[in-house]
Parts: sequence; C-alpha cells; structure tokens
Amino acid sequence: MGNSDINKYALEFLSSTWIITVACVIALIFTVLYIGHKTPSNKKEQYAKILSFLMIGFFVINHSFLFFIGKWELSKELPIHLCSISGLICCIIMFLPKSQRQFPFEFLFYCGIIGGVQAILTPLIDDYGGYNFFYIQFFFKHAMIIAFPIYLRNNLEMKLTKYSWVKTFFTLNILMIILIQINNLLGSNYMYVNVPPAVDNPMVIGEWPTYLYWWEVFVLILILIVFFFGKPKNFENNN
Repeated sequence: MGNSDINKYALEFLSSTWIITVACVIALIFTVLYIGHKTPSNKKEQYAKILSFLMIGFFVINHSFLFFIGKWELSKELPIHLCSISGLICCIIMFLPKSQRQFPFEFLFYCGIIGGVQAILTPLIDDYGGYNFFYIQFFFKHAMIIAFPIYLRNNLEMKLTKYSWVKTFFTLNILMIILIQINNLLGSNYMYVNVPPAVDNPMVIGEWPTYLYWWEVFVLILILIVFFFGKPKNFENNN
C-alpha cells in the first residue's frame, strides 16, 4: 500500500509554530465554553445552534474553496475521516429532535474529544498551495469538535449512558471495516485505516495492519478515560 499523505504536512511537535497554534486552539476552546457558560439558560440552545451554523459555514466554505481552486478530490475530501464525521454531527445535532440526539452526542463526545486532541497535538494538514484558510479551518474544526460536546454535556443536560463507551467502540470498529473497503475502492486513506498517518505519534506503531491492532487497544483505553471523566454521577435514570 502506498502513502496517500503526499499533499499533507505535519507540524513539528513543540516547535514554535506548534506551541503558538496549540495555545490559540486552547484559548478558542475555553472562550467557546466560557461564553456558553455565561449565556442565559433560556438562550443556551440558541447558542449551540449558533455553533452549529458556524460549523456549517466553515464546512460549506471549505468545500466550495476546494472546488474553486480545483483541489476537491473524491479520494480525499469526503467527510468520512473520524474528525470530519464528528464535525458533521456538530452541524446537524441541534436540528435533530431531542429524542434522536443521544447516540450522535455520545459518538461526538468520545470521538470528537479523542480525535480532536490527537489531531491538535500531532496535526497532519492538507497543503493546498499555502492558503491560510485551510490551516485555520483545520484547527477551528478540531477545536470545535472538542468544545461542542463538552458544552452540550455541561449546559444542555446531555449525558453519557452507562454502556455508551461499548456502543461507540463497536461503531468505530464497524466504521473501520467499511472504510477499509471504501479506501480500497477509491484509492483513499479515510480514517487512516489503510496507511498509517505520517505523524510523530506514539500510538502509530508499525505498518498495516499492525498499527490497527495497537489502535484498538489505545482507542479503547482513551474511550474508557473519557467515559470516566465524562460520565454522570449515577446511571439510574440514564440507561
């Protein structure tokens, strides 16, 4: 299998650019959460919808810009990377009936936080000729998929259910199996399940398929950590 990351570049860990960028991302996350915390109770749902509209706006502009400069490719731009799926959930979750929000919220809480943190710490960024927009869009999206589920949990009473971690882990494995086939068909590398990402990440061990087996272990551990810190105090009314 070849490397499909030839049009991507990684920020050097702890470089000055990395430090400044990560500091800005952390500031953005805390700003979003602080404004949400200070928003009056009767406006909190509207605030979440504003965040959704921001995500929709960035999504539309990003794909439109790629079409305009002739860089949109089926093998690279479908929103089926893990963080892109999380981003889509941010776009739509507030427009779903409340009865249908639970599973999307749980998937977003685990995958948005885990995927977002990984992407920010070890970013692999598309290089489209030096346009700053794509750099900004990358970090904005990953900041939002971290901040959004935390806001929903803290302000809109969306809670993790007792076995949410099991459902999410099972769903990720189903997605991985499906995406391996899609990648084989398109010559793509969505969710990096066909070729390991070219980043300095201790969780990327070995070549295909060895690194996937390690990912299973690491992802399960991270999901359980997120569950431990994100779970409600009891599950009596939250099953």
